[in-house]
This record gives sequence, structure tokens and C-alpha cells, in this order.
Amino acid sequence: MQTQERIKRAQEVMKLSNEEMASFLGIEEGEYHRMLDHPDDNLYRSLNRTAGISMTYLNEGVGPIFDWRPLPIEEILRFRDERNWKQFHTPKDLAISISLEASELLECFQWSAEDLVVEENKAAMEEELADILIYAVSFADAIGADIPTIIREKLVKNGVKYPAEKAWGTAAKYTNLEKV
Repeated sequence: MQTQERIKRAQEVMKLSNEEMASFLGIEEGEYHRMLDHPDDNLYRSLNRTAGISMTYLNEGVGPIFDWRPLPIEEILRFRDERNWKQFHTPKDLAISISLEASELLECFQWSAEDLVVEENKAAMEEELADILIYAVSFADAIGADIPTIIREKLVKNGVKYPAEKAWGTAAKYTNLEKV
């Protein structure tokens, strides 16, 4: 796959038109087309810095497309505030909402003959997952939690509970890893 195709694939995953991608990069659409025709390190750095597209993916076409992606936290909170909903977003009500939306995600699998019926239900799954994430961002805001920090802290704790050499290839709970 050529570099231009990799960039277009990332743009497709982000669901951005050429005009939106140019705006995201802070350039005119014509300039984006010119840069896309002759991609260089400046374009790669800009795509990595603004959209989180992996430099390894851009340069070599290997690995995940993104090495980081910004969450639209400000957009979520602005949407809430434009409707004066913050008054209803108590930690209790948001926790209930997260649980309800997770149950709606489970409905995508209900009565399926297979454990994973992803392709035919992907759009519904994405909608329910988006609802869960929106409520999770709102919950984090309600309790004053910084999402990147709490995720990193939890990954460190999980790394202690699930060391790679013991947890590799097993779904065993950390309390049972010694037995595996």
C-alpha cells in the first residue's frame, strides 16, 4: 500500500472528507491535495501531531494506524452544556446511564447463534459504544477525574497483577495466575 493510500485509509477510519481533513490539519483543501500528491516528513509529522496517525504506519505501512487519538472531550461537554444537562449529570445518574448503555451493547449479541456477530451489527455496536464513552467522559468530568491519568494508573496496577510472562495467552484472573 502506498503512502497516499495509507493516509486515505486513516482519513476513512476518522470519517473525514478531504475538506474536513484539511481543516483538521489547519490548511486549505487544495494544499491538502498537493501535500497528498507528494507526501513528505512535514505532512507525516502534522498527521501524527494532530490526528495521532502512527509514524511507523505512515512510513512503513506496518502496525496500528493510530498510536494515539484525541478524545473529543470538549465537544462532549459543550454538547451537554448547550442543552443545560450538567444539572442532571450526577455521578449516580451517569453510572446508571453507563450501565444501561452497556446493556444495550449486549443486546447486539442477544439471541445470536454465534458469540461474535460483529459485521452485521457493527453500526449498532458503534452507536452503543459511543453512548458508553460519552457517558464515561461526562462521569469523569462530574467526579473531576483526568481520563489519561486514571487509565495510565490502572494500566500500571494491571501490569503488576497481570505480568506478561504469567498472563500470556490465558484468560485466568490474576488470583489464579500462580495456578496456571
